[in-house]
Amino acid sequence: MRLIPNIAYNNDSHAEQKLFSALKAVEVAHNCVAFHSVIIPNHAYKRVSEADFVIVGNFGVFVLEVKGGRVSHKDGQWYTNDNTKISDPFKQASSALHALNEKILTYVDIERERIPIGYGVVSPDVTWTENSVEWASEIVCDSIKIRYFDYWLESFFKYWHSRPANAVLLSDDDVNKIIDFLRPDFEFVQPLFAHVDNIKESSVKLTEEQYHYVDMAMENKRVICSGGAGTGKTFLAAELCRRFIAQDKTVLLACHSSWLRHYLITLIPSEKLIVTTISGLSSTMRREGIDSFEVVIVDEGQDILNIGDLEILDSVLQGGWNDGQWYFFHDSNNQANILTELDKNALSWLKSKNYPAIFKLNINCRNTKNILLKIQTSLACDVGKPALTEGPEVTEFIGNGDVLSKQLSTLLKELRASELDKGSITILSALRRRKSILSLLPKDEVQDIVELDDYKVKSYPFNNITFAEIANFKGLENDVIILLDLEQPEYLLDGVNKHSLHYVGMSRARAKLYCFWQNYK
Repeated sequence: MRLIPNIAYNNDSHAEQKLFSALKAVEVAHNCVAFHSVIIPNHAYKRVSEADFVIVGNFGVFVLEVKGGRVSHKDGQWYTNDNTKISDPFKQASSALHALNEKILTYVDIERERIPIGYGVVSPDVTWTENSVEWASEIVCDSIKIRYFDYWLESFFKYWHSRPANAVLLSDDDVNKIIDFLRPDFEFVQPLFAHVDNIKESSVKLTEEQYHYVDMAMENKRVICSGGAGTGKTFLAAELCRRFIAQDKTVLLACHSSWLRHYLITLIPSEKLIVTTISGLSSTMRREGIDSFEVVIVDEGQDILNIGDLEILDSVLQGGWNDGQWYFFHDSNNQANILTELDKNALSWLKSKNYPAIFKLNINCRNTKNILLKIQTSLACDVGKPALTEGPEVTEFIGNGDVLSKQLSTLLKELRASELDKGSITILSALRRRKSILSLLPKDEVQDIVELDDYKVKSYPFNNITFAEIANFKGLENDVIILLDLEQPEYLLDGVNKHSLHYVGMSRARAKLYCFWQNYK
């Protein structure tokens, strides 16, 4: 006989283990399935009841109550083993059966108005020799009968079927409906919004652990800190800014991208901190009336690793690169330079300035394990060791524009219908919006998608689904990233710097990554 579950629950009941094995060995027909430990809410006498075993088959629905050890009955009271009082096993089985029958009739659409039902008591540790008007011998299985369980079960079915109210059989279809109702095969999938919430919680705990890196940096006057995307460089830069501001020092936080500048301002909302791009540095200093800075901190430094930009910063830092106080954070991956060309000689030049401390971050505190694995296997780059939860799998779609646009349309509908915060979703493309596959979707499906620009990025965190080109989104992140208009990484030629957009785009996702790989062949 098929049992659900196919392994007995470990509830320390030796008697139930015996019956489980006996049922499993049964070869009786009648389309029977047995369930172990069925919880019945809203029982007539209890808030929640449990049926030890429920058998469903063509003969009907049956409940078996199991009583292990010695069983005795005296003056209307039932006892087991050391005279411990127990409930009447026949009443237990009968009440559980009727509660279950009521549930089935309420929620299952079957052909018959009445279900054949019955109950029995299994006491596999004793020999049951007593008869009573309160029970029939056919519904009791003892230590002898369980040895010939097939025969006892057949006689048990026939006993209940011989009663006038049970003189019908259930169809196979009715049996299957009841089986599906009692314990369906299912897998609860954790919704995406729950994944996002869990990852946010674990990320906060992880970044708290990174404060010791800040303490290490504070002990050094000059630091070059490298790390892949998501290893916490921006977090460390922001925390250093807060500490130096608290010391009333004039601090410059410099970067290349204006979008990143706006993002950094949201992280450290302080009037005492100057956050600017290299191109906007001179005008910002004139506006603020500042001639120089006591501390210079650079984020996404690989974008300004050229002698020209480094000399500009050297001129505004008190003591310059050689004697001033500075902290330079950069991405160590070659694929990182999508905004400017990386000058390796400039990095060597910077390292030669009065023995700066060299740090390398190797713990990823942004991406889940599955996202990290996809980046590392696809692009062969170092983005740190995983520290967050496994997270949902990376979802990939492959096809031409028409195929991918239909899949994108379906995905957006699913995400909008979910409980996920719409602002936690960003669509990133290698192309401008009007050339992206997003433009192939009907206007009414994309009208709520906000295309980010230098002004709108100030509203981070966002309130709606957003769209941006990958290059502009560098340094930013979101919970869910939908990546568009890129080839599969496997098809890119080695030695050609085409992986940069893949690297930046894929590493922006904190919790869930969708990749729509364009098949251009």
